Formats: sequence, C-alpha cells, structure tokens
Amino acid sequence: MAIIEDKYREISVVVIGGSYAGAAAAKRLAALSKKGYSGLKVTLVDKSTHYFHAIGFPKALVDAEFAEKSFLPFSAFFETGSKHEFINQKLSRVVDEHHIELDNGQSLYYDYLVLATGGQAPGPINVVGRTKEEGVKEIQQLREGLDNADSVLIVGGGAVGVEVAGFVANKYPSKKVTLVHSRSRLLPETFREGISNGAIAKLGQLGVKVILNDKVELPSDFGYASNVGHRVLRGTNSGNEYESDVQILAVGFKVYTEYLEPLETSLGHSLRVEGSGAIKVLPTLQLDAPMLPHIFVPGDVNNLPVSTKFGFKAEMQGNTAAANIKKLIISGFDKAFKGKDSAKAVAAAAPAVGKWTDYIDLILVPMGPDLGVAQVLKIALGASSVGNFLVRQLKSKDFMLGIRKGYFPMIKKAKHE
Repeated sequence: MAIIEDKYREISVVVIGGSYAGAAAAKRLAALSKKGYSGLKVTLVDKSTHYFHAIGFPKALVDAEFAEKSFLPFSAFFETGSKHEFINQKLSRVVDEHHIELDNGQSLYYDYLVLATGGQAPGPINVVGRTKEEGVKEIQQLREGLDNADSVLIVGGGAVGVEVAGFVANKYPSKKVTLVHSRSRLLPETFREGISNGAIAKLGQLGVKVILNDKVELPSDFGYASNVGHRVLRGTNSGNEYESDVQILAVGFKVYTEYLEPLETSLGHSLRVEGSGAIKVLPTLQLDAPMLPHIFVPGDVNNLPVSTKFGFKAEMQGNTAAANIKKLIISGFDKAFKGKDSAKAVAAAAPAVGKWTDYIDLILVPMGPDLGVAQVLKIALGASSVGNFLVRQLKSKDFMLGIRKGYFPMIKKAKHE
C-alpha cells in the first residue's frame, strides 16, 4: 500500500493509440491526477492528428456533413493547462521495460505502458490519411465514385459490410448494390442466426442482392480499401462474375506489432501469436510476460477472440486496463518494481488486479437510417420492427458520435477543429 508522500511522486503513463481502447484508458488515468496524484503525467501518442469515429463510417460515406464531424482533434483531448500531453507520432519500437522510441527518434520513459495500437480494419473504415483534411478527402473521393456509379460491390458480410450495404442502398436506391460474403450467414457467428436472417431480409427491402458462400478473388493491383472504376471480379467458389463500378472491401483485418521485436529479443521469447501478430495477454489485459506486469494491451491488437473486438468492447477493455494501472499506482508498484530482477520478486511487488470480462451481449447493426437488426441478452431482433426501433434510437442517428465528443473537453477551443 502506498504511503501518503508517495502520492506526489512523478509517474509516467504512456498510451499508444487514441482510438476506442486507448482513449478510454488515457482519459480515465488522466482523471487520477486530480485525486491527489499531482505528479502523474499521461502521454497519449497517435500517428494521426485527429481521432476518426470509425464505427460511423457507413454514415460518413453517404453524408458529407457527418464525415466532417467524425474527425475530432487530439489537441482537444486533454484540458488546457494540464501536464498531460498528446504527441502526434507513430510508435517505432518498445526498446525495453521502461522506454519506447517514436518514428521521429524521440525516446519516452514510462512507468506504465498501454499498447492500444489497434489494427487496420477492413475497407475504408480506417482512413489512411493522418490529418483530418486527408481523411475527409479519402471518404469524399469514394463518395464521388458512388455518385457516378451504376453498380456497387461490397465484399464481406460482417457488421461493417452489412451497414455499408444498407446505407449505400438507402442513399442510392436506383443503383445496383451487391453484397458477397464467404460464409453461410451474415454478421459474426457468435450471435444468433436470427439477426443474419433479419439482415438479409431488410437488405432485400433496400434492393441489395446478398450472395453467401462465395469468396471474391481480388486482383493484385486492387486498392487496399476500395476501388473506383469498372471491374469484373470472380467468385472462387461459384465461378460467378461480379461486375461493378465501385468495389468496397469489408474483409481482412490485420494488426502490425513489429514494434515489439526489440523487447522480444531482450526477453528471449515471443510476445505475439505466430501468423496473426496479435499480442498475447493475460485475462487482466497485462502483457503475457511475468517480468512486465506494468504493460497492458487492450483492444483489437491483443489475442482475445474476435467477438471482443467491437468498438464499445475495446473501450471497456481500455477502462479495465486503466483500472488495473490505477491499482498498481496506488500500491506504489512503480517504485517497488525498480531493481527487481526476477519474476518472483516482481510478482511479490505487484498487487492483484482485475480480469476483463466480456459480459455484455449486444450488437446493433443499422442499415440506413430506418432499418436495423440487434441482439440483446441473447434475444435476436432480426426481422421484427423492434430491431429497427432499437437501432434507430441507439445508433443509426449519429453512431454514438455525441458520446465520443465527451472525450474531447477542449474541442471548441482546438486550433485544428
């Protein structure tokens, strides 16, 4: 247990990645500095100047005004006058148990590290540009392609693919919209089949043609996220040819974790899952390394099941990581940890922390402003109008952007808004 004077010690928390998990962790930990820990500094590092509200991409794609609003400046994340800091850089490598290096060569010391680097989501849901202007332009170019197209092909029938298909078909009712999915049902298979059946029916109401059990073969010169231009792609299972003027990918999630290689070398063993590159974590979201209980990995970049990778669940993981770091800080672990040279000694210095539990059974999938499917507490709201109502009230209006703005208290004063 920490002694009173220890509350005023200097404590450095570095959070890498400002999306759902990272933003939640940074915000919660920064609040601790107002509760007596005046020496606590939280540094948030992200490669982009703005947070992009990725879950709202389907609406941003067809609504230029909403797209503009979907970029929130990280310069407004921390309150003016606080010692906390945002650094617009990309993580290059985790050097050792107390240092990281950024792409610009800058070295940062940390007592606690949160690796919330996420992943590259399928399709244009994750914009490539690192500024608001670049991101808005990417979405605008795809929107202009849709304006001029007669036909649209969407590859992938997870939540993103279904939502994009619905919003595109609702916005452009005269265009031919086709959704091709490699599995036998739409949406994650961890949810009930009723929401898949409901999604197929409601997409049908919008005129979307849904093809299941077929995998689209993509040419080597295909753009990462989407392609504007006439193409004929072939289904590898069916041999069908899919002709379209715009193609949007909603498949192929990847994580990039090469920044751990120096740390792995010093430890003498891998910290990542072979093949996927996902970072191995304990149920507490701590890095699966006995000597490094002060490193946490919430969100898409860890090796937890894909069903835990929805935006709000990543945010929950960020909150859990922050709560556990708070326990370590209050216990004085960062002082006790220094000088420990064995896993046994480190374990003795660390207090027990909480496990992350995936206890919320919820999915909301809007298909345009009026239709949608949902699952709540194992109850599938697929074909019913109740699903439409619930999704309209909770998600499709602004995809919860209003809630996210609460993370940016200085947004009205930010220079880059």
